[in-house]
This record gives sequence, C-alpha cells and structure tokens, in this order.
Amino acid sequence: MILEWPHPQIDQDWESGQHQWREVTPLAYRELKAATPLRQESTDGFMQSEAVDILANGDGLYVCGKQENGFYFARLLPGEDWWKRDYMPLPKTGMLASKLF
Repeated sequence: MILEWPHPQIDQDWESGQHQWREVTPLAYRELKAATPLRQESTDGFMQSEAVDILANGDGLYVCGKQENGFYFARLLPGEDWWKRDYMPLPKTGMLASKLF
C-alpha cells in the first residue's frame, strides 16, 4: 500500500514495535523533506530536525525519508540511528511511484 501521507501509520508502527519503512507517494516525500529544516541529509534520504517524540534514553524520534530506484519511503527513526537507514529492509514496492515520476 502506498501512503498519501505517512502519519498516523508510521506513528502506529513505532508504537506497536513494527519499525519499518512505508512506501509513500513522491509528493509526500517532497513535502516531508521541505516541511522542516533537516537534521541529516544524503543523496537518497533525509531526517527532519523536529522530533515527533522524545525516547526514554533522551534521544529524539524523527521522521525519515528514503528513496531508492524511483520509489519513496518514510518511517520514524531515533536520531542516533541515522546511520542504520541503509541497513533496514525496504518493503515490496507498488507501481504508483514509478508511474508518477
């Protein structure tokens, strides 16, 4: 399923312990990237600078975006885990993103 907007799904994923990427539309990805200044940025992804929550260890929980092969994804990720984004498996992708872009 491709999400038009990742919230509240990525928030529910985090709360239920299902820490996973969710496929989003290219528009949602661009809007997430432009919504706030970025804490981290790479050629294939970003992490917003405004935390959506503070974890028990004091680290912030941030919205992250990732793009790969013309598909776009979002999830929540602790700030200290930015480096892990490339090691977390992506879901099976739909066809919408490739048709829109």
